[in-house]
Amino acid sequence: MFGANASPYQQPGEWHLSLSSRNLVSNDHYNGTVEQVQRQALENYVTNEQNLLDIGITRVLTPRVSLTVGVPFVNSVWASRDPAFPLPAERREIGQNGRGLGDISVTGRYWMFAPATHPDWNVAAGAGVKMPTGNAAAQDRFPGRVDTTNAARYVDQSVQPGDGGWGVLMDGQAFWRVRRTLLFASGSYLANPRDTNDTPSILVVLGLPTTGPTAGLDVNSVPDQYLARAGATIAVWKGISASLAWRMEGLRRYDLFGGSHGWRRPGTAMFVEPGISYSRGDHMVTLNVPIGYYYNRHPNPYTAREGDATFPRHIFLTSYSLRLGGRKSAPPPATTAPSEGTASAESALLCPAAPPTAPAVERQ
Repeated sequence: MFGANASPYQQPGEWHLSLSSRNLVSNDHYNGTVEQVQRQALENYVTNEQNLLDIGITRVLTPRVSLTVGVPFVNSVWASRDPAFPLPAERREIGQNGRGLGDISVTGRYWMFAPATHPDWNVAAGAGVKMPTGNAAAQDRFPGRVDTTNAARYVDQSVQPGDGGWGVLMDGQAFWRVRRTLLFASGSYLANPRDTNDTPSILVVLGLPTTGPTAGLDVNSVPDQYLARAGATIAVWKGISASLAWRMEGLRRYDLFGGSHGWRRPGTAMFVEPGISYSRGDHMVTLNVPIGYYYNRHPNPYTAREGDATFPRHIFLTSYSLRLGGRKSAPPPATTAPSEGTASAESALLCPAAPPTAPAVERQ
């Protein structure tokens, strides 16, 4: 969201188009904060490959107000070892693919202070809605553990394109420019009031019991998710900026509103996030690679069963954005005259945060 060499503010009537992708592979299991290294040794780990493309369209309505529509597309795979090929045989995987349109979001954002009087620092607040446009009951053809025929079955919740619930989006962002350095912070929270959807959980698909300690886990939960970042960016040379941030994302054990029943894998992951961006005229390209250092798979709500979840060692975040129109009025003057390559904020108006639809934790 931050780090490009561009004006921190957009002008009324301006459009901002963006293409953002999130790609990761996770197969390291954690129970609480303890890594389950035996899963790798026994080669019975799960491979979770997440691929998300988000199309963002922002319209600047006034110097302080913007409206953004986010349209995500999912193409992800959850795969476990084929039990027909146990050790010492070579590992073969049974993949479950989830693909298609995700949950579309509409978010409005507002600068708390007038851009004309705050060229070097400001705070933005946002609120919106996430619509259940993505399929929360996607199926794929793959062999089961009991029924080995290649039949249509529900895919794992972590690769379902949607979650089946209407959601409330809340976010806040801030920046402060100090000479050639820009400090920034941002946070986004997705509240899903719906308790569960009607999609059978992975326990049902695998033929595992959903009685006793696992009672009530036969359908998928509709969980809350969150994302927070804080860091700094600095100009390097002719439109190139480098950034370093702390990042936290995850899925809550208990939702902010409504019940938290059903099957989910709540957890938190933290990352050190280096990044680089290049801007030229109305174009901007960014690459960020969060590198994980802390993982915590929280116990399931109500059952208190610890379970496990896979986390990625790193994530690849790439984006391309384009500004169009809105050049009738000049941007607010800076307190110091910027030179080419001066770091400035890509604010919520310019590069809004997409809802954290694909957290580092395997969603379930």
